[in-house]
Amino acid sequence: MLTKFKDLEHHQFYEGMMRTTQSHDDPYRKALFYLLGLTEQSRLHIRDLYDFEEDSIRLEGLHQAWQTSSSAKLTRLAFNLYNRYIGDEEQDAARNYSPYFMFDTGLLPYFLEAVKLRYAEYANNQYQNFIHIPMGVGDRRIDYDLEH
Repeated sequence: MLTKFKDLEHHQFYEGMMRTTQSHDDPYRKALFYLLGLTEQSRLHIRDLYDFEEDSIRLEGLHQAWQTSSSAKLTRLAFNLYNRYIGDEEQDAARNYSPYFMFDTGLLPYFLEAVKLRYAEYANNQYQNFIHIPMGVGDRRIDYDLEH
Protein backbone atom coordinates (compact mmCIF):
# COMPACT_ATOMS: atom_id res chain seq x y z
CA MET A 1 0.00 0.00 0.00
CA LEU A 2 1.42 3.37 -1.04
CA THR A 3 0.90 6.07 1.60
CA LYS A 4 0.17 9.63 0.46
CA PHE A 5 1.82 12.46 2.39
CA LYS A 6 0.79 16.11 2.50
CA ASP A 7 4.31 17.43 1.98
CA LEU A 8 7.97 16.68 2.63
CA GLU A 9 7.78 17.84 6.26
CA HIS A 10 4.87 15.48 6.90
CA HIS A 11 6.77 12.54 5.40
CA GLN A 12 10.00 13.33 7.26
CA PHE A 13 8.16 13.72 10.57
CA TYR A 14 6.37 10.39 10.11
CA GLU A 15 9.56 8.52 9.20
CA GLY A 16 11.40 10.12 12.12
CA MET A 17 8.69 9.11 14.60
CA MET A 18 8.65 5.55 13.27
CA ARG A 19 12.43 5.33 13.80
CA THR A 20 12.35 7.05 17.20
CA THR A 21 9.62 4.79 18.59
CA GLN A 22 10.77 1.68 16.68
CA SER A 23 7.18 1.07 15.65
CA HIS A 24 7.37 0.33 11.91
CA ASP A 25 5.06 -2.67 12.36
CA ASP A 26 2.61 -1.01 14.77
CA PRO A 27 -0.57 0.12 12.98
CA TYR A 28 -1.68 2.13 16.03
CA ARG A 29 1.42 4.32 16.03
CA LYS A 30 1.54 4.48 12.24
CA ALA A 31 -1.89 6.13 12.21
CA LEU A 32 -1.07 8.28 15.25
CA PHE A 33 2.16 9.76 13.92
CA TYR A 34 0.84 10.04 10.38
CA LEU A 35 -1.96 12.28 11.66
CA LEU A 36 0.12 14.21 14.18
CA GLY A 37 2.57 15.07 11.41
CA LEU A 38 -0.05 16.75 9.22
CA THR A 39 0.23 20.29 10.61
CA GLU A 40 3.13 22.40 11.71
CA GLN A 41 1.39 23.03 15.06
CA SER A 42 1.10 19.34 15.91
CA ARG A 43 4.65 18.62 14.75
CA LEU A 44 6.07 21.46 16.86
CA HIS A 45 4.09 20.35 19.91
CA ILE A 46 4.56 16.60 19.59
CA ARG A 47 5.78 16.37 23.20
CA ASP A 48 2.45 17.87 24.32
CA LEU A 49 0.68 15.04 22.48
CA TYR A 50 2.97 12.05 23.00
CA ASP A 51 5.05 10.96 25.99
CA PHE A 52 8.15 9.29 24.58
CA GLU A 53 9.34 8.07 27.98
CA GLU A 54 6.02 6.37 28.77
CA ASP A 55 5.39 5.49 25.11
CA SER A 56 1.82 6.79 25.28
CA ILE A 57 -0.41 9.67 24.22
CA ARG A 58 -0.96 12.74 26.38
CA LEU A 59 -4.68 13.42 26.54
CA GLU A 60 -4.13 16.89 27.99
CA GLY A 61 -2.55 17.85 24.66
CA LEU A 62 -6.03 18.09 23.19
CA HIS A 63 -6.81 21.17 25.26
CA GLN A 64 -3.63 23.21 24.77
CA ALA A 65 -3.92 26.85 23.68
CA TRP A 66 -1.90 26.20 20.51
CA GLN A 67 -4.53 23.80 19.11
CA THR A 68 -6.41 25.09 16.06
CA SER A 69 -9.69 23.74 14.74
CA SER A 70 -7.87 21.49 12.26
CA SER A 71 -5.16 20.33 14.63
CA ALA A 72 -7.77 19.49 17.29
CA LYS A 73 -9.68 17.38 14.75
CA LEU A 74 -6.60 15.49 13.63
CA THR A 75 -5.55 14.98 17.26
CA ARG A 76 -8.98 13.57 18.14
CA LEU A 77 -8.83 11.14 15.23
CA ALA A 78 -5.22 10.21 16.03
CA PHE A 79 -6.10 9.44 19.65
CA ASN A 80 -9.22 7.54 18.62
CA LEU A 81 -7.32 5.35 16.15
CA TYR A 82 -4.56 4.83 18.72
CA ASN A 83 -6.70 3.65 21.63
CA ARG A 84 -10.40 4.28 20.83
CA TYR A 85 -10.43 7.48 22.92
CA ILE A 86 -13.72 9.39 22.48
CA GLY A 87 -13.22 12.33 24.76
CA ASP A 88 -13.83 13.37 28.31
CA GLU A 89 -17.43 14.39 29.01
CA GLU A 90 -16.27 17.35 31.10
CA GLN A 91 -13.92 18.85 28.51
CA ASP A 92 -14.70 17.35 25.12
CA ALA A 93 -18.12 16.16 24.04
CA ALA A 94 -18.24 12.71 22.43
CA ARG A 95 -20.02 14.27 19.44
CA ASN A 96 -16.70 15.91 18.50
CA TYR A 97 -15.46 12.41 17.66
CA SER A 98 -18.18 11.72 15.12
CA PRO A 99 -17.40 11.93 11.39
CA TYR A 100 -19.87 14.82 11.14
CA PHE A 101 -17.65 17.03 13.31
CA MET A 102 -14.21 15.60 12.53
CA PHE A 103 -14.24 15.21 8.77
CA ASP A 104 -15.34 18.70 7.69
CA THR A 105 -11.80 19.78 6.87
CA GLY A 106 -9.49 19.95 3.90
CA LEU A 107 -7.42 17.27 5.65
CA LEU A 108 -10.03 14.58 4.97
CA PRO A 109 -7.97 12.72 2.32
CA TYR A 110 -5.18 12.34 4.89
CA PHE A 111 -7.63 11.27 7.58
CA LEU A 112 -8.69 8.44 5.27
CA GLU A 113 -5.04 7.51 4.69
CA ALA A 114 -4.58 7.24 8.46
CA VAL A 115 -7.59 4.92 8.69
CA LYS A 116 -5.97 2.76 6.00
CA LEU A 117 -2.73 2.65 7.98
CA ARG A 118 -4.54 1.66 11.15
CA TYR A 119 -6.70 -0.99 9.44
CA ALA A 120 -4.24 -2.13 6.78
CA GLU A 121 -5.43 -5.74 6.93
CA TYR A 122 -8.80 -4.57 5.60
CA ALA A 123 -7.66 -1.69 3.40
CA ASN A 124 -5.19 -3.81 1.41
CA ASN A 125 -7.99 -6.09 0.27
CA GLN A 126 -10.72 -3.48 -0.10
CA TYR A 127 -11.43 -4.16 -3.78
CA GLN A 128 -10.74 -7.86 -3.82
CA ASN A 129 -14.42 -8.87 -3.77
CA PHE A 130 -15.78 -6.16 -6.06
CA ILE A 131 -16.64 -6.52 -9.71
CA HIS A 132 -16.90 -3.63 -12.15
CA ILE A 133 -19.76 -3.49 -14.61
CA PRO A 134 -19.30 -0.85 -17.34
CA MET A 135 -22.53 1.04 -17.90
CA GLY A 136 -21.70 2.66 -21.25
CA VAL A 137 -19.99 5.77 -22.55
CA GLY A 138 -20.27 8.69 -20.16
CA ASP A 139 -22.06 6.67 -17.49
CA ARG A 140 -20.73 6.50 -13.99
CA ARG A 141 -18.79 3.53 -12.69
CA ILE A 142 -20.69 1.13 -10.46
CA ASP A 143 -18.96 -1.51 -8.34
CA TYR A 144 -20.80 -4.30 -6.56
CA ASP A 145 -19.60 -5.92 -3.37
CA LEU A 146 -19.85 -9.67 -3.88
CA GLU A 147 -19.66 -10.49 -0.17
CA HIS A 148 -22.70 -8.51 1.00
